[in-house]
Amino acid sequence: MVERASPEPGLLGELVRRLDLAGGRSAYHPEESVLVISRWRDEPLDPPVRLAVDEDVLERHLPLLYEDAATLWPDIGREAGAFNLLSVHLDETVRTRKPGHKHLVLDPGTRLPEWVAPPS
Repeated sequence: MVERASPEPGLLGELVRRLDLAGGRSAYHPEESVLVISRWRDEPLDPPVRLAVDEDVLERHLPLLYEDAATLWPDIGREAGAFNLLSVHLDETVRTRKPGHKHLVLDPGTRLPEWVAPPS
């Protein structure tokens, strides 16, 4: 059975929509505040990537990307540009992951997704 989450509202919904449009498959698990990404660019991820994220995390993270995103995409809105840049950062991070990496957080210091040890 293929796991499909019901559509999430707000920023999380937009993140899920963008990831899935790019050949991904993701499902948000609110009880864990984790977005499980099981497919990336039409390729299965084994093990799936677990991005620790919720609405509050996205509300804090996206504004960190506004300035750089405006330089890259000056003709679109700030939030759309920030989502574009976040998508690029996630793509680079997922496609270059090392074996055993499966837990990601959005690091406010570097503004990039970072691999972390599994939560205890």
